[in-house]
Amino acid sequence: MDAYAADRNDFNTSPQPNLPTQSEIRELLFGVFLSIIGLAAIALSFLRWKANDLSLISFGVFCFLYGARVEALHFLFNAPRQLWVYLSLVVTYLVPIPAWIFIEQFLGKGWKSSIRRLWQLQIVVSIASILVDSLLHSPGKAIIANSVMAIAGILVVLSNLFRPGLQMTRELRVLTCGIVIFGLTALHANIAPWFTGGHESPNFEWLGLLIFICCLVYVVAYRFFQNEKNLFAITHELETARQIQSFILPQEMPRQQSLEIAARYIPMATMAGDFYDFVIVDEKRLGILVADVSGHGVPASLIASMVKIAFASQALHASEPARVLTGVNRILCGKLESDFVTAGYLYIDTGQQTASYAAAGHPPLLLWRQAEQKISEFRTKGIILGQFEETHYEAIALSYDRGDRFILYTDGIVEATNMAGEIFGWERFKSSIVTNSELPSNKLVDKLIGNLNAWSAKGASTTLDDDLTLVVVDIASTSK
Repeated sequence: MDAYAADRNDFNTSPQPNLPTQSEIRELLFGVFLSIIGLAAIALSFLRWKANDLSLISFGVFCFLYGARVEALHFLFNAPRQLWVYLSLVVTYLVPIPAWIFIEQFLGKGWKSSIRRLWQLQIVVSIASILVDSLLHSPGKAIIANSVMAIAGILVVLSNLFRPGLQMTRELRVLTCGIVIFGLTALHANIAPWFTGGHESPNFEWLGLLIFICCLVYVVAYRFFQNEKNLFAITHELETARQIQSFILPQEMPRQQSLEIAARYIPMATMAGDFYDFVIVDEKRLGILVADVSGHGVPASLIASMVKIAFASQALHASEPARVLTGVNRILCGKLESDFVTAGYLYIDTGQQTASYAAAGHPPLLLWRQAEQKISEFRTKGIILGQFEETHYEAIALSYDRGDRFILYTDGIVEATNMAGEIFGWERFKSSIVTNSELPSNKLVDKLIGNLNAWSAKGASTTLDDDLTLVVVDIASTSK
């Protein structure tokens, strides 16, 4: 136990230029090899980071620390040997922490959380041991505590490995073999000095460690490739779902008399909850629905599919916006749990040159009046869809002239934020519409979204704060 004390008086002396022995060269190569494996595993863990799976990073830290504690490394640097004694001890105190955390990734917290308590206690013991050695200026003074913790830890892990009811998977069987072999050799290395009076005895810990590392590499590689396989399957399923969702959106814009329609739909993630659709009564009459499901991702996209079905069932009442929303609400009620939907429905009759609008908790409809060069906002009473079955909605009648344009959208536009956390807001949105009022509908939607991306400084649609949908309806200046 006092092997580290031999050089205590030499801490401030200059290192002697001794050549490494053959065994020290082997030890050095083994340490460098372990450190490289550890660094590679750590780097890979950050590329494939999973907060609920610390197996890869704990394995990497363990290998790096175990390799870095190799005392033969002092031959690579011009530093006092005593410094390497201290550093080697510090690393020795820290090595068990990632080892026990790694074990927990496969065995769980253990019986009565014994494995969780093990690495928590190890943190305390490791820090205390480092402080004791530093304060007493006596490297190795607290090594006995580390040895006791190593023995206790091995016993705790073995007792959990062989506890009744534990399902022995392929990973656990390989891991068990490695732990048992390494545990026996490490146990021998820790208790042998007690019986030899401090004299050197055969050390087989390196062999046990080599076998253990091989087992760990297998287990980590198996889990990594299994996770990658699962990730590939999930990615494929999400892509399939995204393609299916794309089919619920209109594949082309309606070609209505005296109307020019353009729409843009940008999901925040692969799947989204925004939705828009049209119901075509005839060449002069058209209904437009824009909806926004609470939340994001797959759940929201599934609800959006339900909204499409509910909306399609109201086609017979297309000319009555309030009745359309009432019908959709009754269909959705009892099926969404805590989720909800906001929606705005606009009905346009170009033959009569009239329009009507109803909304359910949705942002106001905007109407750009070309003759007056100003924007009008239209809000109607009506709460969110899918929560209160007996809710009734109100519609308002609208008048428009040739050259005017209607703008329907979801709140992902006005609530978008920039890098400073400032929201885009109504005024910027309306100002962009006014500034670009001369653009046709298909160019206007691109310009508005381009302005939003430039302002937010986020650019790619994958970095948006919310799903985004924009529909612009231009009333032709002349009759077709």
